[in-house]
Amino acid sequence: MRNIKAKKSDKRNILRRILKKPFSTTALIIVVFLVLNIIYTKPRIFFTSLREGDIAEQDIVAPFTFSVKKTSEELERERKKAVENILTVIDYDEDKTKFLIDKTDTVFTILYRSKEDNIDKKLKRLQEKGYSISQNSVTYLLKPEIRKQEERLKKIILHPLKDGIIFDEEEIPYLKIKRVSVRRASGEIIYTSKDFYSLDEAKDYVKNIAFSSIRKDERIIKATDELMNIFYSPNLRINIEETKKRRREASSAVSETKGLVLKGEMIVRAHDQITKEVAQKLTSLNEIVGKKKSLLENISLMMGVNILLALFIFFIIFYIVKYENRLWEEREKLLIILITGLIFLYLVSFLFKLEHTYYYLIPLAFVVMICTLLFGEILSTVIAFILSSIIAIFLGMRFPIFIFLIVGSLAGIFSIKGIKRRAALYKTLVVVSIVNMLTAFAIESYSRMAISDILMSILFGFINAVVSVFLLVGLLPIFEKLTGTSTDITLFEWSDLNLPLLKKLSVRASGTYNHSVIVGNLAEAAAEAIGADSILTRVASYYHDIGKMEKPQYFIENQMGIKNPHNKLTAQLSCIILISHVKDGAEIAKRAGLPNEIVQIIKEHHGTSLIVPFFEKARKKNHKEKLDETQFRYPGPLPSTKESGIVMLADSIEAASRSLEEPSAKKLKSLIKEITEERFRDGQLNDSQLNLLDLKKIGASFLPILVGMQHLRVEYPST
Repeated sequence: MRNIKAKKSDKRNILRRILKKPFSTTALIIVVFLVLNIIYTKPRIFFTSLREGDIAEQDIVAPFTFSVKKTSEELERERKKAVENILTVIDYDEDKTKFLIDKTDTVFTILYRSKEDNIDKKLKRLQEKGYSISQNSVTYLLKPEIRKQEERLKKIILHPLKDGIIFDEEEIPYLKIKRVSVRRASGEIIYTSKDFYSLDEAKDYVKNIAFSSIRKDERIIKATDELMNIFYSPNLRINIEETKKRRREASSAVSETKGLVLKGEMIVRAHDQITKEVAQKLTSLNEIVGKKKSLLENISLMMGVNILLALFIFFIIFYIVKYENRLWEEREKLLIILITGLIFLYLVSFLFKLEHTYYYLIPLAFVVMICTLLFGEILSTVIAFILSSIIAIFLGMRFPIFIFLIVGSLAGIFSIKGIKRRAALYKTLVVVSIVNMLTAFAIESYSRMAISDILMSILFGFINAVVSVFLLVGLLPIFEKLTGTSTDITLFEWSDLNLPLLKKLSVRASGTYNHSVIVGNLAEAAAEAIGADSILTRVASYYHDIGKMEKPQYFIENQMGIKNPHNKLTAQLSCIILISHVKDGAEIAKRAGLPNEIVQIIKEHHGTSLIVPFFEKARKKNHKEKLDETQFRYPGPLPSTKESGIVMLADSIEAASRSLEEPSAKKLKSLIKEITEERFRDGQLNDSQLNLLDLKKIGASFLPILVGMQHLRVEYPST
């Protein structure tokens, strides 16, 4: 397990070293340019950028003859109508019909023309032919009054077969027209639904006609029913493949254009409003002009786009190097931001070819809210500006889309800032959805769009907000893991003192638990004083000593009512036990799934500081020997962040304050100064990024909390 973790750590270090090489950074920038150019493959060249509702500044005359293309809605509507006019094709099975008619002739011959007059013999012959009919029905059919109607009965039975029988009319894929096209040997005939029968309809027809025209007797219904069970089976079959083929051909045959605009024809006069009809002509003209533009013009356009992209990339690199230098040092996080941005641009590029209202579905707020939670609102604002600009450029310099994206992104940034619980994200959803809908309404109204477009844009703005927040909830844990950064939401969830790990600490090492809570209060106040991450310092303080649960009795805060077990141990062995709580704490934290930042602070909160009491004990016992000081120091590493340095100071000062006799504000102030200076002189804070001004502010923030903890009172002069 340790080898696997070591390999992962080595991979991260290798990635960091590779990304820090100038050549690799340059290569990465080139790759970014290539990907962006792949996303932006087709230059959008326009004869004019005017849209429906705009006012023409000058006359627009057709530079050449061109066809006006139908809108996608018109084309879809006409194709649907063409498909609906194609009737379902049904094949009339001539061979099967002949077979069924022959079967009918055979049965009637046996019944009425055979030489045998004996009913039993007729039944036997019918059964030999495979025709099942009851004796009662045969007896009834052979009655003289029925025998006279033989031809009429046969004609009634054959009538549905000759017209055609389908198993069930409901299986015919009707559209709007209740007609079908029946293909027979004699040719193709148009049938209405009344011109043929379903199997049940055919049986009902024969029974009703026989009952009404031959003999009004219930027995004839039973007899004809048995005959139809012998004769009837569907002889009409739906030809699905032929129907689909005809409908495809009909759909393809619909013209994509609707008329011509001749060269020199006036399309719109100056100062006139662009109507829907004129807008269609201009759209068609734009497409043709885009295709006719020369290669040189396309190259020129792509050069302009790439210059803008280069400026944006230079701007964000300059900003990160200048103001986010720590992030620049951790370039694997920058790589994740970059890959996320490119994937996002690629996915939303599928919306670029749709109508402009679909652009309101672009969920840029999701990306910038993720960045806000992970890296802060300033960097997120920069990213929002750059991505909004790139999308607007890719859409043909659409400034309204830039406005919508940047306003929605800012709403997401400001509404999610400071959120500590996932349940509070509903507020973000409300804010972003309202801002999106209002912005979409304002843009579409100002552009004088149709009411339907305005309503659609408002709806898409709302859907955009919902999708952004749901993506945030679902993908935030993945981004936290990828970047190794914990958001305030995650940290706040780990701050719950009722969590099993902290409850276990309170039971097994109650003194350590109380110490950790107080250290959390001290660290939080100090972090607020110097502008560090106060939530991280407080939560990390709660867990910094969880390793003491393994051997709680060896730590003085847990030795209430018991003898100190260190009295029986050597100083070296006591140090080994004390030092082990750091390693044990880090392993417990990893198993519990604590964020990486907290695990790091657990490892660093003692740095390489000296365990003075046991060092002095060993020196007194072996005063003639020179001691190896490293045996009495924690293995480190040193605190690498301000938050880690704060936890070290809060831990040391809180523990030392408990040993003060008759504590006072003056003694506490002196203690804070002494321990802070000692840690500073010992080099424990060298990597923590804390300066002398920070240390002064930290000490000042510790004092009132320690004074309150000791319940000190101000002494009043006696009267």
